[in-house]
Amino acid sequence: MSTTVAAIAAEAFTAVAAEVSGVVQSCTLTKVTQGAYNPTTGQYSETMTTATGRAVIATGGTVEGGIASTIKDMFPTYVAGPADVVMFLIELSAAPKENDKITVGGVARTIKAAGDIVGAGALYVVIAT
Repeated sequence: MSTTVAAIAAEAFTAVAAEVSGVVQSCTLTKVTQGAYNPTTGQYSETMTTATGRAVIATGGTVEGGIASTIKDMFPTYVAGPADVVMFLIELSAAPKENDKITVGGVARTIKAAGDIVGAGALYVVIAT
C-alpha cells in the first residue's frame, strides 16, 4: 500500500463504498475562468473546465453535534445556512475553490468554502449549497 494522501483517501473511499452502498458517489467539479474583456460586447470571455472524482456528502441536522458544528469546526468564520452540506472530495485533477460548481448525484451545488486536507492536493473538504 502506498502511503500518499491520495492513495490512502482512495483506499478509504473504496472500502466505504464496498461496505455501504450509495455513500460514495461520482462528482463533477465545474470551474469557470474569466478571460479577456471584449469591448465590443462589453463582456468577458469565459472558459469552462471540468474535473471528475468521487465524493462523500456528510449530512445531518443543524443541532449541536450535527452538520452545523462540523462546519463550524472546519470553517470557523463561515456562517452555515440550512441547505449547506459538507463534502469530502478525492481524485480531482483541479482543486475546488469558492464559487465553483460541484455536481453529485445529479444535484448541482455552489461551493461556498473549500479546504485542502493536509495540504496535499488530493483530499478536499468543501461546503456547498
